[in-house]
Amino acid sequence: MEYKCSMYSMERTHYERIIGGSEEEQEAAREELQNSFDKKSEDFTEHEIEKTPEDRELIKKTESIVDRMVTQYGGEPKNLPIDHIYILKPGSVDTITEGEHAGALTQPHGLKIGIEQKESKFLFASGVAHELFHLKSYKSARLGNSPENIHLYRNGLQMYERKDPNVEVGEEKEYFSKLEEAIVAECVRKFLNELGKDEEFQEETEALNRLRNWIVEYHRSAGVEEKKMKILEEEIKYIADPIGKVKDVLAYSDDEQERQAYSAGLFQRAYEKGEVEELERYVYREELYNLLDELVEKSDGKFKSREEVFEKFANANFSGHYLPLARMVEGILGKGTFRELAERFSEEAEKEQENSETNS
Repeated sequence: MEYKCSMYSMERTHYERIIGGSEEEQEAAREELQNSFDKKSEDFTEHEIEKTPEDRELIKKTESIVDRMVTQYGGEPKNLPIDHIYILKPGSVDTITEGEHAGALTQPHGLKIGIEQKESKFLFASGVAHELFHLKSYKSARLGNSPENIHLYRNGLQMYERKDPNVEVGEEKEYFSKLEEAIVAECVRKFLNELGKDEEFQEETEALNRLRNWIVEYHRSAGVEEKKMKILEEEIKYIADPIGKVKDVLAYSDDEQERQAYSAGLFQRAYEKGEVEELERYVYREELYNLLDELVEKSDGKFKSREEVFEKFANANFSGHYLPLARMVEGILGKGTFRELAERFSEEAEKEQENSETNS
């Protein structure tokens, strides 16, 4: 497989548009964003691990696949200098964010990624891809009370409230935030399918699939309901050392049912030790899938599959052209429904649901 990437050329910040203020103020804001883009992240540098040649090649390969997918969905991906991706010591993200995040983190103004070192190249590539999909989504900003007071306004489909310029950065209401996360998570799932085709990852992917199949068949024969089986089959992203575990299973028995039972035991122990990784944002993706299925069902034959509708959402996320999506949604579900979706997929809606569940 051939990869193409030109991340080493001169780059400018990825922000497409500045909203508010005069032309002079907007130009000053662009310069501020460019300065943030150009300078190193002090938070990340403090915890950084030097990249090996293998790390650099894997990042290059990952960005190439991500860019190809973003282009496929109508975006125009901009190159990200490799020094914008920081490999961090394990536990660093938790320290930097004081427990709010773990594993990986993006700094949207400066377009920096911090991702903790992982034993598995497969998992590392997955984490980098996730953050790259966020950074390569459409970006725009708005001015607060000065050119230095810059607020993120559009991040893919995610939109931030802009009525009050005095609201602190990070405190604005966020619309479509869960939907943007769901789109990114779905893109990561597709990315992993592409990565698994690469010669470097084929053996590991095949071992993981074989192990997963044994586990699923064991639970299916035990009478576990099919819905749970589907989740187990589709949501397990990684199990530590799948190649070694497959070798252990094959050495354990020649009987297929005994192999399935033994695999289930290995999986249970790996899960208890935190050695199992699931695909990101399952609940958000389920909400997205339900919406896509509803649009297919009510489209009077305009759409035949969930994937056809997903392409429309992904296009709006990466290209920034959300009005065609809004017209499509309201043409199928009725006037005003796009605004309703913005609220439904907001962080505020999630907080209200959590509070309701806590108080019930």
